[in-house]
Amino acid sequence: MKKQMILLIVLLNLLMPVATADVVNELELKINDYNENTEHVPSFLKTLLGNEVIKLAITTDSGHETYLKVVTENAYVVSFEEIDPTTRIEETISIRTDEATVQSILDSGDPLGTFLEAKDSGKIVIKPVGFTKSMAFTLASAVLKLSQMFGFI
Repeated sequence: MKKQMILLIVLLNLLMPVATADVVNELELKINDYNENTEHVPSFLKTLLGNEVIKLAITTDSGHETYLKVVTENAYVVSFEEIDPTTRIEETISIRTDEATVQSILDSGDPLGTFLEAKDSGKIVIKPVGFTKSMAFTLASAVLKLSQMFGFI
């Protein structure tokens, strides 16, 4: 019985990164879809938040953390890579979420709506780095709220 428990624990530990790899792979596949629809992003958002270095931290269902570096230029994702948590990338925005939230956005028929709900509920935490980015993010958030209130989004 003891050997079976140890074997089970070892197998679980080996399989835990697989879930993360799946989410990272799915995100990478969705980049093309996102980039193809970038023309629909309002121009003010492209101006305010379109050129970023984003450090994305995803907590897996098993409790491990995966870190990604995402670089955008004119709102297009031009770079996407998994990084070590200690890697310094001079990010302009830091985002933290969990695997279930990422998966719900990826599986959603309305990814923007699902993203905004997750952000509003605290399942996605976005922290701009620096005073200028904080001001731009505050302004963009206010405009998004107004757009939601008036049914534009």
